[in-house]
Amino acid sequence: MVELQKNDSWAVMLCGGLGSRMGSLTSKTPKSLLKVSGKPIIWYSFWTLYKYGFRNFILPLGFLGNMIREYIQQIACDIECNIYMVDTGIETSIANRIKKIKNIIPEKTDFLLLNTDTLFDFDIPTMHKVHITNNSLVTLSSVDVISPWGILTVLGENVINFDRNRKVQKLISKHDVKGYGVVNSGIAWINKNALSLINFEQDIDFETELFGSAIKEKRISHYKLDGIWFPIDTPKDLNSINYAFDVEEKPKDILLSALSTINSANHKNQNDMRI
Repeated sequence: MVELQKNDSWAVMLCGGLGSRMGSLTSKTPKSLLKVSGKPIIWYSFWTLYKYGFRNFILPLGFLGNMIREYIQQIACDIECNIYMVDTGIETSIANRIKKIKNIIPEKTDFLLLNTDTLFDFDIPTMHKVHITNNSLVTLSSVDVISPWGILTVLGENVINFDRNRKVQKLISKHDVKGYGVVNSGIAWINKNALSLINFEQDIDFETELFGSAIKEKRISHYKLDGIWFPIDTPKDLNSINYAFDVEEKPKDILLSALSTINSANHKNQNDMRI
């Protein structure tokens, strides 16, 4: 398995939203702590990232943030990593959450930005190689389904348009070359320098502002996600993925992989303690 540089890999895990589309399920439980096959959604996110070598985690907390704080402290208390949990407010925009945590990220550092309401497992290190090879400020991952997170129009590994609308749109480039519409998965590599393109003092949509600015700079790429990706946005989604865990093999892979990572991490820590 390919890993990133363990000490240098940063992830920003968005987990402060109200989760209002989940209805009563999130009245007393933050969305990222809702369970899939007996484990909170954020459990899968954390251990998948840990498996790929991430050791620096930033969690902008919001709604019921203390519950998330306590849970993360519980699962990560015996492993080697740095976790920064910052209270960023309850009804705070993504832009303002990023504004409140951006100074934690070292200068010129690439970080992975993701939501913690999605089960995923794909080749994140190779996505990072695409990011570096293209000298991109932003590299988005894409999937071939309709989604509320925004539509990317891509040409090769270049992103040439970003649209909040759910409908896939085709775009003609300046050279009359047709691009094609794919869906933003909500997982992106971002270089901290890209944040300087944003005016955080204005009321902005973070993704529209950032992606649009990177497109103008011609320093945005995309990576076709080939692996596991299950966004959980509604109670129906949660029921569907729990059903899938019961009857299908593919979702179980992410559970087994996470458990293997935990066992490896615990074994390493036990060896370190003996030394």
